[in-house]
Formats: sequence, C-alpha cells, structure tokens
Amino acid sequence: MTIDKFDFDATLLTVNFATRLLAMEVDPDILTDRVLEAFCDLGNCQDATLMMYDEYRQLKGVAASLNQRRFIIDEQIPLNKAMEEAAQSLKPVVRPVCDDSIYPLPSECCDSEKTCLCIPLVGSRDRIRGFVTLYRPKDQQWDISELFQLGIISTVAAISIENSRLFRQTIEDSLTGLYMRRYLFIRLREEVQRFKRRGGPLSAIMLDIDHFKSVNDTYGHATGDVVLRTVGHILHDSSRQGVDLPCRYGGEEFVILMPGSEKKEAEIVAERIRAACEAKEIHAPEGKVKVTISCGISSIEECQEPSAEELLKIADQRLYCAKETGRNRVVSR
Repeated sequence: MTIDKFDFDATLLTVNFATRLLAMEVDPDILTDRVLEAFCDLGNCQDATLMMYDEYRQLKGVAASLNQRRFIIDEQIPLNKAMEEAAQSLKPVVRPVCDDSIYPLPSECCDSEKTCLCIPLVGSRDRIRGFVTLYRPKDQQWDISELFQLGIISTVAAISIENSRLFRQTIEDSLTGLYMRRYLFIRLREEVQRFKRRGGPLSAIMLDIDHFKSVNDTYGHATGDVVLRTVGHILHDSSRQGVDLPCRYGGEEFVILMPGSEKKEAEIVAERIRAACEAKEIHAPEGKVKVTISCGISSIEECQEPSAEELLKIADQRLYCAKETGRNRVVSR
C-alpha cells in the first residue's frame, strides 16, 4: 500500500499538530494525558496503555485510556516477548490482545478477537523509555499511514517525556516532590499578568505545619522529613493536576497557587487539607506522630495593586492570624 500525495499531506498536518502539543508541554501530568490522546487519535482507537521505565529500569504502568476515559495507574508490568521484539527492532509489533488484563497489553496467544499494537518509545541515543499499547478489532488493521504517524509520534513522545523529567528536576523540591519557591514566583507573575489582561479568579493558600520545631526536637530530623513528605503528598493529592501549583515555600511552609479558583473554592480545599493532616497518623521509630496545619487564604481581587508579592503578603498575614488564634485552622478574612 502507498500513501498518495493527498493522504501524505494530511498525515503530515496531523502529525505536526500532535507534535506541537507534545513538544511544548513540560508538566508531566498534562503530558501523560496528551500522549494518550495523541496515540488514540492517530491510532483511531479508544483504548491505550502508557508504560515507562522508572529509575530502577522497572517497567511500570503510568496511565491508561479505556473507552475514552483516562486514569492513572501505578503498577509493575511484566516485560513480554512482544515488547522485547519491539525494543530490539525499534518498530511497532502487532500481537493478539491479552484478555487477562483490563489494560491493553499484548499476548502470545492467537484466539483473541482484538489485536494489540505495541509501540516502543525510543528516546535520545535510541534508548527505550517505555511502550504504548493500543488495541482494536482484528478486522480493523493498522495501515501504513497510521503506522507512519505513530512511529513519528512515539519518538516525539519519548523525547518530550525525557525533557519533562529534566525540567521537573530543576523546579521540584527533592524531599516533598512539590514545586520549588523560585518556580512559584515565575508562575505567579505569569498568572498576575494574565489576570491584568483578561481578569478571572486567582487564589492562593499559604500553610504552615504547627509546632514543627518541636517535632524535630522530639523525634529527630529524619522523622521531620517524613512529616514534610507526608504533608507534601496531601497537598499534591488535594490539588487539581495540571491546574493548581502546590509548592514548598521554605522550611515547613507551603503555598498552593490556584488559577481559576474563587476564594470560596480555596477555602474548601484548605479545609480539606487541614482535616486530612489532622487525621493522618505518621509512623516513626518513637511511635505515632500527629501534626496539624494552619492556613491563610488570599485572592487577587483583594490586592490594591495586583502583584505576586501582594497576593502572598495577604495570605501570609492571614496565616499569622491563624497561628495567633489557636492554630489548626483556616483564615480567609
């Protein structure tokens, strides 16, 4: 089968659009979603699995798309013959789909009613970063045009993921996994400029772990680090992926920047975080540790002169008020 000029031009246009979406994104959560979307669109299917090698070279499922619904997965995936062949040839491999998995994975058996396309994600220096698998009925074979598009996108996706990981290392706090203070101010100034041009809500939550010094003094800094990581995980899980910006501001102080959120919405999130921290039991060699947090909330509409500094100043003043009035509370006025 050959691709005529019309099909070839249309193919390049489609690939160019998908390439731009992937190459311009550095946020790993958004990038994961765009990778799945690109492969499903170009592969003309609804079901896909994204698998990546971690730092220990263990292949792990990252995300999946099933019936156009995408969700995050986090489990080890066994490397099979189809993946090994795809990795060696650096080309897609077609196999029957594995009926024992809810995710699209290739199988060696031949009685399946669906076929699975296993695509290697070939990054820089021809290093295999992972795989994407797609499936659809046997009577819908992948043609040369689709394989051409998917081959290009697989390389773009692999290199975009590499770049995203490198970029993340420069802006991420190694202890908590949250963004660092310097990146917060970059994004804050961008959001303030966007507000000045277009308006719209923008809120911030500043929070602090109550009596954190006594945790370090009583249990040691190793336990203090566990507390910081635990609070960081709660903040990450309570934030909207790809929208909110949870950051470690310094020491035991954190900030969540919430573009598109009114102050009332920020109050709900802050109270949810406060309650989750209060209910959490942190296990240490010396026993169970419980901590609470205090929160201050601000919105851009409250700033006399909208700026990053003014938005955080108001949140910081309210955090101080929460500390002074008993801790373990949210103050938004």
